Amino acid sequence: MSVAIVASANGAGALPEAMRIRRRGGSALDAVEAAARIAEADPRDTSVGRGGWPNILGEVEVDASIMDGTTRRAGSVGAVRGYLYPISIARAVMQRLPHVMLVGDGAMRFAAEIGAERARLLTPRTRQVCGSRARRDLRLRDEPRRTAVRGHDERHGSAAPPGKAGRARDAIPRFPDLRRLPLTPVAG
Repeated sequence: MSVAIVASANGAGALPEAMRIRRRGGSALDAVEAAARIAEADPRDTSVGRGGWPNILGEVEVDASIMDGTTRRAGSVGAVRGYLYPISIARAVMQRLPHVMLVGDGAMRFAAEIGAERARLLTPRTRQVCGSRARRDLRLRDEPRRTAVRGHDERHGSAAPPGKAGRARDAIPRFPDLRRLPLTPVAG
């Protein structure tokens, strides 16, 4: 059996386990989930899971998506807080629900219902680094920004102009409870 598995740099350390699963006859879904779980649990990886960068509120929110290449079924979760393996929650969405995506409180309720493993995702290292960056950034933002977006006048404010959605610093004075959902968990 010919096996090929591709990962980004942060997933490279999980490839041997994924390859082992495939060589022993495990499914591609099992291999993908196992590899993602290794990356999600690695506190040195600041891009996903435990040790990931927190949002503007200091909370680590995780997301994941998975797709079965044979059936084209997909599952994904986003804005999940306090659960170690979002990939496993996403797979459960795919296998157990008629939905493709759950986010925020709905995703966390589902995670609790399936018995997903809870964990503290913010590590001392990311808390320290992000805390000092946030204090620095907030000092630079002592006056609210007023940015107009098509359909909204300046009196109501907005998070950012079109094409600048990733600039959360523009939203700090206007939206102190800002949460974001990255594009990564969107299937398709």
